[in-house]
Amino acid sequence: DLQGQEPSFRTGQVRWYKEPEPGKIYVVALDPSLGTGGDPAAIQIFEANTTEQIGEWRHNRTTIPEQIRILADIIKHINETVDDSNSIYFSVENNTIGEAALLSIAEYGEENIKGYFLSDRSVIGERRWRKGFNTTPKAKLTACNKLKVLIETGRMSLRSRPLISELKTFVAHGMSYAAKPGETDDLVMATVLAVRMLMVLQEYHADLDKQMKDHADKIID
Repeated sequence: DLQGQEPSFRTGQVRWYKEPEPGKIYVVALDPSLGTGGDPAAIQIFEANTTEQIGEWRHNRTTIPEQIRILADIIKHINETVDDSNSIYFSVENNTIGEAALLSIAEYGEENIKGYFLSDRSVIGERRWRKGFNTTPKAKLTACNKLKVLIETGRMSLRSRPLISELKTFVAHGMSYAAKPGETDDLVMATVLAVRMLMVLQEYHADLDKQMKDHADKIID
């Protein structure tokens, strides 16, 4: 039943569905790729207060350094509108290819990206900690289930037709979820990363509970 829409405007290859607004919190999530024509890299942009998708980017021939530059440009555009870098959070998926993205961020200069680099610290003590989000099977399953609930309860608004198209072929696969053979899920996985970021931000912004908290959830020890 989800209906996408045409972008309101574009900045380069970035599709924007809504202009950022002062006073709101934004998350920008990058799922990187090698940029050699195989799996695309994808960036999702969400307004945390409303869990509304406001923009996205995807390309399969953009190098990792260029992916970081595009990430920085997106954040710069948001900051020019909201004039508050403390309300902008960004992150990357740091598995395998993500290590190269972390190196590229370091070379670009994290201080040159006008937002806060959000990381998942829940894995401290389990393995060598590094910035960004490490997608374990457990973390992926939890975030996918949260995404499913947010969409089905109408609390998350998706605007992108390509993303909605991917969701239709994003199915249960063993004990997890993945795209059907021959399909892609890069936009979905960038959205899953954005959901994980939102779940972390709940700890720091109690006002996000309205959109994120499932009051009917039962916690089983």
